[in-house]
Amino acid sequence: MTITFKHITKDYNEKSVLSDVSFDIASREFFVLVGASGGGKTTLLKMINRLIEPTSGEILIDNEKITSLNLRDLRLQIGYVLQQIALFPNMTVLENVGLIPAMKGWKKEQIRARVTELLPLVGLDAETYLDRLPSQLSGGEAQRIGILRAIAAEPKIILMDEPFSALDPISRKQLQELVKNLQKELKITTVFVTHDMNEAMALADHIAIVKEGNLLQTGTPQELLNAPADDYVASFFKDYQEDFSKIKLNDLTENLTELSKAFSADAPLTEVLKTLSHRHESEETHA
Repeated sequence: MTITFKHITKDYNEKSVLSDVSFDIASREFFVLVGASGGGKTTLLKMINRLIEPTSGEILIDNEKITSLNLRDLRLQIGYVLQQIALFPNMTVLENVGLIPAMKGWKKEQIRARVTELLPLVGLDAETYLDRLPSQLSGGEAQRIGILRAIAAEPKIILMDEPFSALDPISRKQLQELVKNLQKELKITTVFVTHDMNEAMALADHIAIVKEGNLLQTGTPQELLNAPADDYVASFFKDYQEDFSKIKLNDLTENLTELSKAFSADAPLTEVLKTLSHRHESEETHA
């Protein structure tokens, strides 16, 4: 499903929170909103499922105004993952993940089959976890259940509001990879909020940089990295570290002659590795 923001503004007590924001999110893409706290990222995200209404402007899903849609139906086709997870403490994993399917009228056996099917996708054994309560889960496990709850009813769109910011670095990295793989497999239009450019670069097909209610720049990760619109956008890349973990020694040696022609002898190794990294990603994409 495509999502279109048209001239969105939002005012609170005569203070402008969003100023004439317009952009498009393509169907089935992973779109990341990046910016400092208070910049308007979460406000934009919550407008998609109408938890927040704009002061002016329009939001469309597949070219249809969301205000023309039944609110309950709109929200039931949108998954939502929060930073706080917010699992119901008195409900089992099966009941938590099956909540939205139950609201949509699925039968109990359908729900159980769906949850049993989904748990292995996030690395959890169904027999072990179906009847566990949230208090019996680690932080990373609970967040995995939160992700499954958001996708269980086969939504067309999923919203994710800094879902991994409270996790340790290892769990965060694992869940980033997990979410990206799930999004590709399930082909869900995904809108993700973060203030971490490393996370945005790892996940996004397109990125939007927001500052103080203004949209500064949108583009692919590489477009923003190579041609930031201003110093503020460039500042997000100051501490960015390219992920070279997939590059093998063989990749380097096979391309040694070509690389020696493309780079001077004193070229920084990071630049050479970036070239290999992007080439490797391109080959994976077209494989």
